[in-house]
Amino acid sequence: MSDHAIRTARAFAEYTAVEDTPRPVQVLPRSFKAFAALKEVVRWYFPDERKFFEHLSEIAAGLTTIARFLEEALDEPTRLPESIRNIDRVERETDVAAHDLDVNLDNLLIPPMDREDIHLLSTQLCRIADFIGGTARRAVSLAATQRREPAVALARHIGRAVREIEAAVGHIRSGDEVLARCRATKQIEEDGDAVWEAAVAELFAGTPDPVDVIRWKTLYDQLEDTLDACEDVADELETIAVKHT
Repeated sequence: MSDHAIRTARAFAEYTAVEDTPRPVQVLPRSFKAFAALKEVVRWYFPDERKFFEHLSEIAAGLTTIARFLEEALDEPTRLPESIRNIDRVERETDVAAHDLDVNLDNLLIPPMDREDIHLLSTQLCRIADFIGGTARRAVSLAATQRREPAVALARHIGRAVREIEAAVGHIRSGDEVLARCRATKQIEEDGDAVWEAAVAELFAGTPDPVDVIRWKTLYDQLEDTLDACEDVADELETIAVKHT
């Protein structure tokens, strides 16, 4: 037998010995790679829903926090500067959470809910935060340095409304609970309208100072607009609850 034939036979024998002998160390990495690739495909088609609901819950929880700061500031106007700093900080955090939510949404093929619904809800939640922050800053610019019970009462209504919204977002996959929380939010908004009407009527009673009327009417309007924004979120949550449960 020639040297070439001998080398060929020896190589063939070594090859078959390698293939016939179980070699888990070589086979497992290939399996792991295939499994990892499969996981990526599954993750793309069927995303982890917890991230969406965590981001939404984070935004909603931020609203409850800044509403508390607003109520404290109007109840004790000397705390306005400190409250504004705290509100600005939480507003930035909610903006980051909303941005992360949108980024994750854009990277997914099949989101847990309609993209339009998720984006609109996120935008409207952040809108409430903007209204609350704007109200606190407006109180400073208007030099509303006195405690006025109607302003505090409206701020309390806002706090109640955002707590209902936070609870609704936390149960967004439970249609009945969401609808109940939304009804409560709308009732709070209606109660706030009554407070606003009485407050404005009181402003114009007798012979008031025009500057004082402008100052407090502007602030009351801002507070009432914030309650309207809460009602808008309740409407959107109702839409989501009906569509996805």
